[in-house]
Amino acid sequence: MKKSNFVSNKLLPSLIPLVFVVALSAIAGLWIGNWQVFFAVFATNVIMLLIMYITTSFYSKRAVMQFEKEIKSIREGDYSKTVDAEKLGMLRPSAVVFNELMSDIRSLIMDFHNLSKSIIEATKSVSATAQQASTAMEEISKTMDDIANGASDQAEQAQQGVEVVDKLAEQINFVYESYNRITEETSRINELNNIGLDSVSILRDKSKENYETAEKIFSVVEKLTNTVKDIGLFVESIENIAEQTNLLALNAAIEAARAGEAGKGFAVVAEEVRKLADQSRKSTEEINILMQSIHEESQHAIESMEIMRKVSQEQNGAVNKTDNAFNNIANAITYIVSKINEVNQAITKMQTDKTQVTAAIENISSVSEQTAAASQQVAATTEHELRCIEEIKESAKNLEHLAEELENKFKKYNLV
Repeated sequence: MKKSNFVSNKLLPSLIPLVFVVALSAIAGLWIGNWQVFFAVFATNVIMLLIMYITTSFYSKRAVMQFEKEIKSIREGDYSKTVDAEKLGMLRPSAVVFNELMSDIRSLIMDFHNLSKSIIEATKSVSATAQQASTAMEEISKTMDDIANGASDQAEQAQQGVEVVDKLAEQINFVYESYNRITEETSRINELNNIGLDSVSILRDKSKENYETAEKIFSVVEKLTNTVKDIGLFVESIENIAEQTNLLALNAAIEAARAGEAGKGFAVVAEEVRKLADQSRKSTEEINILMQSIHEESQHAIESMEIMRKVSQEQNGAVNKTDNAFNNIANAITYIVSKINEVNQAITKMQTDKTQVTAAIENISSVSEQTAAASQQVAATTEHELRCIEEIKESAKNLEHLAEELENKFKKYNLV
């Protein structure tokens, strides 16, 4: 049906001039009155007309079939082909227009193909960006939650800090009172230390006197020991004299006995001398015992004096150390007093700074509460933006899916 319409629409108009010529020939034959010529011309024209019709119909049908073949390959998706207009004869103008139309269609399909690729790349980029933004927003949301929690904790800690500062102020007051008591005790210790220094000075003097007295006693004991030694020498001489006297008395008694009656008086004297010599010997023995005892006691006294000398020396050393200790205590007290004064200045400054610290902590507490509220608001906004980003991601995925479907449809068209 389409072919007949094509022949009637394209072929018949081309035969109209030929029919017009045949008609004119017939009219000319009738005009001259020669029917033979009329029929001859008419028959010739009809035959020529038929031949032309058949020939034209054949070539036209062939061109139409070729044209349909080209169109069929294009309909199957091969948009790279073009119709050879030179082979289609009278259909050449239509083929040229068709080729121009196909060129426009190829350009349009290529543009849509490139557009679908751009859409896929853009949707992938949007999806990646949305994913990054989603991850970032989640991190921001977590961070804001942490900030909000941290701000709340900071506000609580700031309040605790105010309480701690108040307790610190109480401790500062307690330290200040303790400082006053320490100052009083330091003054009293300083007075006692001065008394101790005076006592040590007196003790040093007494120790010096004791040492000097001990030296004198030691000197006397040494002299006494030497005197006892001298007395021992004298006693030894007396013993010798007593022995000699005893021998002389014995000899005198012997001589008196030899003298008989004449020597009786001398014998009595000799006996008395002997007795006196014995008494002298006994006395010298007792003196020796006494001198030995005195010597031993003097030795003990010397040893005791040596010990006393060492003790006195040690006592002097201890007194000197005690004096140095008291002096060190005095220096330490002076140093402590200076440090206590520094502590007093620090306490005064702490009392001054305490008010500022309290105000600063209260300000921090207020700012922390505001930060917590703002962080919660930002967290809520972030959650809303996160939901929006999720919607964008979903839309981007849908758009990417549609673009991929469009890309798959374009793949069946061969444009090159």
